[in-house]
Amino acid sequence: MLAGRIIGAETVLSRLYDIPDKIRARVAFTVQRLALELLTKVKEEKLSGQVLKNRTGTLRRSINQRVDDRGTAIVGSVGTNLSYARAHEFGVHKTVTIPEHLRHVTMAWGRELKAPVICIVKSHPMRMNLPERSFLRSALNEMRGEIRLQLVTAMREGIKK
Repeated sequence: MLAGRIIGAETVLSRLYDIPDKIRARVAFTVQRLALELLTKVKEEKLSGQVLKNRTGTLRRSINQRVDDRGTAIVGSVGTNLSYARAHEFGVHKTVTIPEHLRHVTMAWGRELKAPVICIVKSHPMRMNLPERSFLRSALNEMRGEIRLQLVTAMREGIKK
């Protein structure tokens, strides 16, 4: 009869059990870093003239990032909650109703009026044709290869440590 004993078997087993936690921590760190890189790319490249010009800075300031660990997935997201951002991202081709409002008229027939005139503009339909100007999806597509590479690297590093 041959009998043997593995010295350090408990250490090997504990390292094997720790691998998923190490991979998860490394991937979570990488997703956080990638979300920040994507946020920076959107703000510095896409919203500074490449896709949309920066007028007031409201859209730029509204861009945010978040990383959620959902147990089965680590999800990084970059986006905004401004209502008009969706129209720029996907484009709009529809008829909208302009509500009744007051208009301050200061010029007529190319000449300045002595005193401004206030008039009522009735509610009316207006055709809205806004072309697609993707600033979020296009930035994500440009970073796709780098994201894939960094996530694979993070998983490999999680196994090694």
